[in-house]
Amino acid sequence: MALYASGQGQYDAEYCQLWKKLVPKSGRAETLQGELVRIIGRLASEYYRNGNMNWENGYDAMLSFLSNTLQTSGNFDEDLAGTIELDVAEIRQNAESGACPYTEDEDEYDRLTDRVVEWCRYNSELIPFTEATAYDF
Repeated sequence: MALYASGQGQYDAEYCQLWKKLVPKSGRAETLQGELVRIIGRLASEYYRNGNMNWENGYDAMLSFLSNTLQTSGNFDEDLAGTIELDVAEIRQNAESGACPYTEDEDEYDRLTDRVVEWCRYNSELIPFTEATAYDF
């Protein structure tokens, strides 16, 4: 299993703190930071627990929202922005094809979780997550 799934992610403790502080027990988060943490958690959970068997338009919308938010933030250099794009494409391709290439090492979910935590660091002042910023699913 990948690093965050086994509690060994690069920013595991910080990710867990963000989750506890910002992600509600159900439904969307009240802040953009919380929603990004919730989204990467939901995407990874669907992959690791279900092999993306329940992947539907909602997951695709979440992935697109996550990708767009990270890539348009200006927080990441060109190399990291390119890695985000490749990781998102890999997740989408695996979901569409039904492939589940599990690895014991870092995977695309781990790298995107790193980027979400870093994005939250760059944007430490909480941003309300409103209908205007929401996505459809």
